[in-house]
Amino acid sequence: MRLEHRRREPAPGVFRLVLPLPFPGLDAVNAYFLWDDDASVLVDCGIYWPDDAGEHGWDDLAGAIAATGHDIADISKLVVTHAHIDHYGMAARVVEATGCELVMHSTAPEDIDIYRDPTSHMEQIKELLADHGVEGSELEELSAFEDWRSFVASPIDPTAPVVDGDKVAAGERTWEVIHTPGHASSHICLWSAKDRIFISGDHLLPTITPHIDFERGEIDPLGDFLNSLKRTEDLDPALVLPGHGRPFEDGAERARVIARHHDRRLGAILQVVRHEPHTANEIVDEIFGKELLNFDRRLALGEALAHLAYLRRRDEVERIETEKESYRYLKKRRKREVEDE
Repeated sequence: MRLEHRRREPAPGVFRLVLPLPFPGLDAVNAYFLWDDDASVLVDCGIYWPDDAGEHGWDDLAGAIAATGHDIADISKLVVTHAHIDHYGMAARVVEATGCELVMHSTAPEDIDIYRDPTSHMEQIKELLADHGVEGSELEELSAFEDWRSFVASPIDPTAPVVDGDKVAAGERTWEVIHTPGHASSHICLWSAKDRIFISGDHLLPTITPHIDFERGEIDPLGDFLNSLKRTEDLDPALVLPGHGRPFEDGAERARVIARHHDRRLGAILQVVRHEPHTANEIVDEIFGKELLNFDRRLALGEALAHLAYLRRRDEVERIETEKESYRYLKKRRKREVEDE
């Protein structure tokens, strides 16, 4: 897919770069170029995507910046909101070409290590899925979707790690780093309090709800995400510049809508496990249907497990280990429910 690069300036000195992606259903990602005569900042950088026809990721990024009237060599800082391939894949290539700083959350190296040792990560995912009712050829199929190395120029750790509350200067604006774990544990957004502009990465999207995954060892990614949404609601962004889709207004309302979506999903899961225990795989069948295949099913399983972890932490469901050594989940019965029988 090729996109026409044109000048998009949703706010003065903030340029939206639309970069193509080679994935069905996800064909573009946004990066943002924050122009400053002294030190320009690029936020996210697209996917590493070379083939026989050329180095698409680099060519698209350079072309999108050129359409703003500037040059890729002007970049002095690259801020990456999180380490997923569509936001991080070109990072090493950009740093190598420009000598810029790489700004990411201080915990990002833990996410980046997945690209250094995908085999161990895939084995962990395989064990997790097997624990929750996935078997046979489906298990092999779903665990194969965790090796994304071909879309990453090279694993590179941040050279300028940041934490919540740190500042990134660009032109007349000073952007505050807002740590928003959920979609990724090291996810950050940038907030300009001066004009209430929020560069949201994948934390807040205009038409879809960000995927919340669960991996072995995580505690409560959905709880983290809902807390991040509440913090975003309190900021009350006037303009949101998302990682996918068009910029939009009223970020607080969008945060509330996404939170309500997850509340409904939690309620649906509780209904499924109200009377008899189910594996996470069976819950996915009930909630999403049995038609989901391949990567979509893997995403659905991650979502279901994140919601189940949330419910377990709040004592809403219990986890039962069966003779087959796969976990099942059952809604906890309250005293009033027992008395009503």
